[in-house]
Amino acid sequence: MRRPLTLVSITLSVSLLAAATTTAFALPPGADPALRSGANHHVGDESFIDAFGRAPTPHDSERVRMTTHLQHVRDWLASRPATRPELAAKRAAILAAFDAYIAKGTTPKNSNLPWRTPVFIDEEGTICAVGYLIESSVGRALPEKIALAHRYDFIETIAADMPEVAAWVRDSGFTLEEIGSIQPAYSEPEVDGWRGWDLAKFPPKDGPTTRYGTGSFKRGSMDGAWTMPGSGERVIGRGEMKRGRGAWTSFYPTGEKLAEGRYARNQPEGRWKMFHKSGNLAAEGEFSSGMRVGKWRFYYDSPKRMPIALGSFASDGSVAGRWEHFDAEGKLLARSWTETPSQWQDDSYGINGGEGSVLAIVPGADGVAHTVHQGTPGKDVSANDFSLELYAKGKERLYIQHALGHETWFGADGAKLEHVDGTWRATSCHWSETRKEIARAGDVARLDGVLSADALRRARSTKDRDEWETGEDPGPVCSGEIELGAVRVRKLDVLLASREQVRSATPEFVRKLVLNQEDDAMPSEPAADDADADPAAKLATDDLARVLSGHMAMYIEWPHIDRRFRQVYATMPGRYMKEWASRSEDDGDVNLRETN
Repeated sequence: MRRPLTLVSITLSVSLLAAATTTAFALPPGADPALRSGANHHVGDESFIDAFGRAPTPHDSERVRMTTHLQHVRDWLASRPATRPELAAKRAAILAAFDAYIAKGTTPKNSNLPWRTPVFIDEEGTICAVGYLIESSVGRALPEKIALAHRYDFIETIAADMPEVAAWVRDSGFTLEEIGSIQPAYSEPEVDGWRGWDLAKFPPKDGPTTRYGTGSFKRGSMDGAWTMPGSGERVIGRGEMKRGRGAWTSFYPTGEKLAEGRYARNQPEGRWKMFHKSGNLAAEGEFSSGMRVGKWRFYYDSPKRMPIALGSFASDGSVAGRWEHFDAEGKLLARSWTETPSQWQDDSYGINGGEGSVLAIVPGADGVAHTVHQGTPGKDVSANDFSLELYAKGKERLYIQHALGHETWFGADGAKLEHVDGTWRATSCHWSETRKEIARAGDVARLDGVLSADALRRARSTKDRDEWETGEDPGPVCSGEIELGAVRVRKLDVLLASREQVRSATPEFVRKLVLNQEDDAMPSEPAADDADADPAAKLATDDLARVLSGHMAMYIEWPHIDRRFRQVYATMPGRYMKEWASRSEDDGDVNLRETN
C-alpha cells in the first residue's frame, strides 16, 4: 500500500488561492513531486484502484471515492501497532473515532481552490477526517485554530508549524506519515454544480415546505411569502409569489442587498442585478429558466459603473464566446476564449475538462504582449498541469511550457532557452520548419498542442512509472549550442522582466471573493499581501491578469463572476449544489425529507 515519501514542507498559503497561473492542478502548485495526486497525497487513488480495478474518473462519485479511501486506510492502520506500547489504548480509541467518522459520511467541500486539496474545516463548519480525530480526543478548539491558519494545508506542514499539533501526533500512537495517509484531498469546485428544482418532474405537494427555501405551494407553484433562511435568525432572500411569479431580493449574510430580479415559472427569469456591499452595481444580465444566459456585464466597486468583465453565457450557463476584461481605468486588459488544439484527445468537460482556454493580455507599458493557453490534453492524463505562455515584443518570442511538472523555455527558432545567473544559453531542439512557423506566428494554442503531445510521449516512455500514471516529463533532448548576440539577449531580458510585472492591480473586492472573505461567513484568512508571502504567489494575487489566468484552466471560474453567482444562488429558493454523484437524481424533489 505504502510508497516511500521524501517529505518536503509544502506551504500552501491562502495567497495561493489565485496563484494557479498556469492551469488547474491535481496537486497544489509547487507541491513536492514525490507526492501523489488523487484522494490522498501519500497513497493517491490506490484504494479506488484496489476496489474497482481502474482509476477513478470525474463520473465516479466523490462520496464513493472518499469512503473507499478512508475505509482502505482505516483497515491498513488497524493492522499496524501503536508507536509505543503505552499508546495502544489511545490508538484504539482514535481508530474507533475514525470508524464513527466514516459511518457519519459527511466530508468538507472544496469551494475555492481549482485543484484537489485538503480542507480542514469548510465554510459550513464541516470538519475533515484528521480534524475529527483531533476533536474526538482534545476538543474542537484546536481544529478551529488549525483551520484559521492552515485550512488548505497538508498535516505535515501543519505539524511543522504548530507545536501543539506535533505534540498531538506524538501522543496519538500514530506516526505523522500514518496521519498524513488519512487526510483526504477534496475535489475542486464545479462551475456548473448549481441546479434548480424541477417542479414538472417532481410536482410539489400543496402547502408549506422548508426544502430549498421556506414558503408554500399552491397548484404546483410558489405562492405567498417566501424566504431563504441564513445563519441564526437572518434572512438572506425574500419575495412575494403568485403562481410562481414575483419579485425577489437577496441579501448578504450581513444584511446588505446582494441581488434583485424576478421569478417566473418558479425560476429566476429576465433581467437581474447584483450589488457590491457598498450598494454599487456589481453585475447585470439575464436569466432564462433559472440559467444565466446571454450578455452579462460586471463592474468594479465604483459609482461610475466601470466594467471589469463583459461576455456571454450559453443556454446551459457556461462561459461562451470571447470575453473582455478591463483594468480599473476602463482600459482593455485582456481577451479570453476557448481554443482546443487538434492534438488533444477530447474537448469534453464530461471526460476531463480538456477544453483549451486562451487569455491574451494586451501589451503593458513595456510593449510586451502576454498570452496563456492551458487545459488538459488527454482523457488519460491524471496530472492536469499543462500550459504554454508566450511573451512577445516585435518579432522576439519567449515561450514557457509547463507539462507534467516540467518547465521548459523556447524561442521561436526552436531553441531551448535557459537563464542562469543572468546569463542566457540556447541549444537547438531541431524543430521542423512548420513548427517554427507556428511559433513565429504566435499561435499559442496550436503550438501547445504540438509541445504537449511531445511531453506526453516522453512521459509515457519513462521506465518505472505506475501503470495508472502518465509519468513525469523529463524534458526535451536538445543539443548544439546556438550563439545569442547581444541585441537578442537584450530583447530576451525585456521579455523575461515582463514576467514579473503587474499589468493591473487586483481590486480588493476580487481579492475578498478569492479568499472567501466577502460574506464574512468565516474568520478572515491571512492577508494576501503578508510580508512573508511567497513572491510568486503574491504576484499572482496582486495582478488581475494572473488571477484571470489562474481561474480558467480545467474549467473557467473567475472569482468575481462565478463566486458572485454562487453567492446569489445560495439565496434563491429552489437552488441546490449537485456534486458529481454525492446526491441522488431526486435532488430536485421538494417533497423529500431533509437529510444530512
